[in-house]
Amino acid sequence: MHLPANFDADRDLFIERHLKAPRSVVWTAWTTPDHLKKWWAPKPYITTECEMDLRPGGIFRTVMKGPDGTEMDGGAGCFLDVEDQSRVVFTDALGPGWRPNPEHFMTAIISFTDDGTGTRYSAHVLHDDIAARKRHEEMGFEGGWGTMITQLDAVAQSLAETV
Repeated sequence: MHLPANFDADRDLFIERHLKAPRSVVWTAWTTPDHLKKWWAPKPYITTECEMDLRPGGIFRTVMKGPDGTEMDGGAGCFLDVEDQSRVVFTDALGPGWRPNPEHFMTAIISFTDDGTGTRYSAHVLHDDIAARKRHEEMGFEGGWGTMITQLDAVAQSLAETV
């Protein structure tokens, strides 16, 4: 595991996986709303809506639906940084156009790097304080984000087969 230099064990969470698909295809699966909707929520949850304007200050919003029909709309966040095929940084602390969001929860730094036969995918998730990190961990960060990454790899592999 390659923990980031600025990792704060009290406030941050981190997950990293090797994906079989090439980085360019994983990038496409992550940055295309129709593809993201296929893997963003850990099954049996589904993603019913995805809005993204892939530029700093641009909107990032998803709506998930649980097996009981309950919808979870975390509200509109925004992208802070986008480096083509390398990194996406998004937050719910700010909404589109850099507008503050008092109901914020986290900022995520998603990195994509070549990894021999595929892609090293990592997610460094920053929280304001220990309580927020702990709440995210108790929500099932490792299992939920881990499942989503596995689903991302499956979507990316299916895309790679069509290229």
